[in-house]
Amino acid sequence: MSLCKQFLRQTWWIALGYFVILEGALVAAILYWPRFRDNMPAIAKLVPFDAIQDLLKAMEHAGFWPYLAVQQWFKGCSLFGVGAIAFIGSGIIAREADQRTAEFLFSRPLSRRRVLYTRHALVCVLTLGPVVLSSISAVWLSRSIGEHVGWGELLASTLYMCIFLWSLICLVTLVSAWAVHQLTAGAVVVGVALVSFAMFLVQGLGWLSPFSLIDVRVFMGIHDGQWPWWPSITLLSTCFVMLMLADFRLQRRDF
Repeated sequence: MSLCKQFLRQTWWIALGYFVILEGALVAAILYWPRFRDNMPAIAKLVPFDAIQDLLKAMEHAGFWPYLAVQQWFKGCSLFGVGAIAFIGSGIIAREADQRTAEFLFSRPLSRRRVLYTRHALVCVLTLGPVVLSSISAVWLSRSIGEHVGWGELLASTLYMCIFLWSLICLVTLVSAWAVHQLTAGAVVVGVALVSFAMFLVQGLGWLSPFSLIDVRVFMGIHDGQWPWWPSITLLSTCFVMLMLADFRLQRRDF
């Protein structure tokens, strides 16, 4: 319990700010939808990237759902989620090495594995909780502009987005288990996200980017009842491998 309290004292305000920003961006995006819908053809002509043009075509064809998918999951959760994961998750282990408090922490009657997985679980709660809460609010927010979002497709899409973000949490956990400085783990996650997004925007390279796993077409499929099994299995398998590697490194790390 004291281990949880210590970590939460240092990170709860980041999670709160993350939720406020995520929810504020969603409210603004949903309220802007009627104006965006009316001006979509003109906006599409100004977009230089093929990947973004494909998103606009999907919105023009299917309406509000792909717009919500882009604004909440593809843009909001991935953009703000990467920042929250980098700030909160970078301190799982690396903070102790950076502040030279690792010996004190691991001298207590706690196994290294328990410290790792407890803090990893807390990062999951602090970063995925706001995603779930803000996504659920879209059900009621959409009604304010005369649109309807079903619970089934919304919860399924939110679950899939959480799986994607969990892979980033596992990555920052792995890097934090190796890093000497706290900044390193956060910088790696942000760097990977920026490079991946840049690849997504380049025609011919987009399919190599992890962001292709949360492309609007994926959420359109979920809306139509088609769960992305292979991407989910790939992400979950990668998560378990990264957690095992993080555990392996921490067990043998000499602080």
